[in-house]
Amino acid sequence: MKELGKWQIISFASRSTAMLLGLVQTFVIIRVLSVGEWGVIQLAISIGGALGIYQHLGLASASTREISSAEDDKEVFKIFITSAVIRYAITVPISIGLFFAAKYVAIDIYKNEVLVLPIKIYALTLLFQGVQSIMNSVISGTKRFKQLFLYQIAIAAASVVIFIPLVLTYRVNGYFYAFFMFNALSSVILGYMAFKPLRGSMQLPSRSDFKRLFKEIFSISMGIYLVKIIYTNWEKFGNNVLGLFNSPEVVAIFAFALLYAKKLLSISDAVTDVSLPVLSEKYVKDFADFKRLFTKNFDKIFISVIAAAAFASYWAPEIVNLVVGGDKYQDSYVLIAPVIFAFILYSFINIVKSSVLIPAKMVKHMIAGFTLLIAATAAFFFATYHTIGALQGMAWAMAFGSAASFLYISLAINKKLKFSYFNIDHLAILAQAFSISMIALLPLNMKIIFFPFLFGMLIWAFFIPGYLTKKEVQSGIGYVKKFVKALKK
Repeated sequence: MKELGKWQIISFASRSTAMLLGLVQTFVIIRVLSVGEWGVIQLAISIGGALGIYQHLGLASASTREISSAEDDKEVFKIFITSAVIRYAITVPISIGLFFAAKYVAIDIYKNEVLVLPIKIYALTLLFQGVQSIMNSVISGTKRFKQLFLYQIAIAAASVVIFIPLVLTYRVNGYFYAFFMFNALSSVILGYMAFKPLRGSMQLPSRSDFKRLFKEIFSISMGIYLVKIIYTNWEKFGNNVLGLFNSPEVVAIFAFALLYAKKLLSISDAVTDVSLPVLSEKYVKDFADFKRLFTKNFDKIFISVIAAAAFASYWAPEIVNLVVGGDKYQDSYVLIAPVIFAFILYSFINIVKSSVLIPAKMVKHMIAGFTLLIAATAAFFFATYHTIGALQGMAWAMAFGSAASFLYISLAINKKLKFSYFNIDHLAILAQAFSISMIALLPLNMKIIFFPFLFGMLIWAFFIPGYLTKKEVQSGIGYVKKFVKALKK
């Protein structure tokens, strides 16, 4: 537990640093661009992302699972080659198709000629993105976490340097010039990191190796592939549907709330970087210890996500006004609480997927849970948007869909694997955090007065079921003191 927790904390620290750099980049860009220009960028990304997701085939997670249990470096390289060949058999046709269909999609479907060049650049960028996740699997699967986390910080800093000057100079098109350059640089650096330790072991798979690895990887990757498609279309559902019958400004308002809330995924993504290779190995070797390790780990992640979400939602209007430099996105404030709630629950789904569903190969339940995610979201939106409005309808639809999906997945795991990780204590804390987030629009002077009491009660609630202990707090303070002393030296 200590080793897993240590790397997860380091992973979170690296992703938090990268996220902060990303926030600087994003909010500088938002300050520079008009709401309409930002809406065009988000719409182009949604269009490209909804199609580009079809290249993934679930290969990254499946490859990580296989690499983590590979016997030697030769086997690792064979797994990479097998996965890369399969990936590009899909990526190349998608990239070509999107490039030549850009004019039709932009003008005939979305009635916006400005989208043509961004979609074409996105199509070319897919060729670089195609291999990045598999090279990342080589690094994480061989448990070279230190190198991976340093890369995350360095590439985030490089992103700021690339994006801001190009957006300042070329506006919307500059964003996509930077998008292309950033992904090209990422691919080169990841390639060097992944293959340098494998020099001397780069043996191509034979035909029999390819068939064997294809079967092993695809025994779960197609399920991961399908849920990745579903998730991406769920995430892009709001922008894409709203864009069909609303102005780019309306899309931008929703996209901003989504952008703000989605930062919560940095916590669960940091966890999955470590938990997928570690718990995949643990599931095979010691199932009883696997259940104990996952449950304790989930409780720590749960309170981390809840604390971050409650704080981010409570102070959302003030944070947004500060970083954006005005109130041009004030219409998004009422959307942030339900969208944050949606991503709280999706964070838990994401953790359970990588830590339980993939190691246990619960492919059918994983697909069913993610299908419910988007189906429940769509059903809620189309049933309510005439009554409560398109923006409010979409925000609450995402929350409803994620709640339905998480409930199903939790019940399925409880039934099949005979263990439960989510109980009434978790639910009470979740309700408490959501109540805090719903009063974000109170006047600032009242929020300042209520803050110590509300968040003091929330932290106290973490101690009641033992998700946080006095000893752990004292240990954490000790680590901070050592870190500060080290900095002073």
